[in-house]
Amino acid sequence: MISSILMSLLLVHGQTETPPSEPASESSTPASSDDQWAFMRSLHGSYLGQFLDERQITISGWSELNFTASTDRYDQLPMGFNYRANEFLMPQNWLRVERLVDPNAAYPTFGFRSDTILPGSDYRFTLARGLFDGQLTANNGEPNNYGIDPIQFYTDAYFPQIGRGLDVKLGRFFSQIGVESSDATQNALVSRSYTFFYNPFTHTGVLTTLQLTADWSMQNGLVTGSDVFIDPASSPTYIGNIKWAPPGGSSSVVFSTIFGSGRYNQAQSFNNLRVFDLVYTRNLTHRLQYILDALYGFQSNVPGIGTATSLGAVNYLPYQ
Repeated sequence: MISSILMSLLLVHGQTETPPSEPASESSTPASSDDQWAFMRSLHGSYLGQFLDERQITISGWSELNFTASTDRYDQLPMGFNYRANEFLMPQNWLRVERLVDPNAAYPTFGFRSDTILPGSDYRFTLARGLFDGQLTANNGEPNNYGIDPIQFYTDAYFPQIGRGLDVKLGRFFSQIGVESSDATQNALVSRSYTFFYNPFTHTGVLTTLQLTADWSMQNGLVTGSDVFIDPASSPTYIGNIKWAPPGGSSSVVFSTIFGSGRYNQAQSFNNLRVFDLVYTRNLTHRLQYILDALYGFQSNVPGIGTATSLGAVNYLPYQ
């Protein structure tokens, strides 16, 4: 095993980010000028600023820098994302353009989000097959150190009259399993656990989120596969979860699944995992929280193995 020391600098401006166990809502009212990030504040009074404000569009982003001191000379693969040993790395230059839906409106509202790594070293892990993936062989058959990935781009619609609110996304979006994120501002650490790194990062398709009661919500989606955009390796895949989170309660539970063919595609050399994930969160005090993320996955038809399985659990004790 390698031993490493991690140092990270995340350059962001403006809003205070939520803890990784409570992802920032993508269905919230637009921020006031006091809450906006630095770039939007700099546009106040300009024609472009007025144009964006009138359409409730915001532009934000960040750069992430880190250094991993390691006993390895070159890289720490199979660990990601901070995989380079003993050198400074820029995992993300992130650009976000979005218009949020309004869950407080009495009528349907519409929005969109576009997230792009341009450039950053994280791209080599998050790229979807069939979308700019030529970068992975552009350096004499090897990946470039830095590249571009349009990691999220989707349209969003919110319908308050359906159930207690229905959100519908269409496009490419983050995988819904676990508590870690490709978004550096929503991840507890600069490094990622194996349960995150060896499972899908993004999906392309449609995803619905329905609030059933004050305590219960559920997600259902149909996507082209895991980490695949448009490619012969595409395989219709179901994704979904059920969540219990009483308002003001001290505990919450989310059970999620990625339910594809569960069979390795030897012709296209592509994984089609079936994944089952459980996240349990408990607020121990108003500052201390316990999080358990337990995951099981498998697929058959793996060359030289047959059926391959994986099982992992990650524990967090974040103090805020």
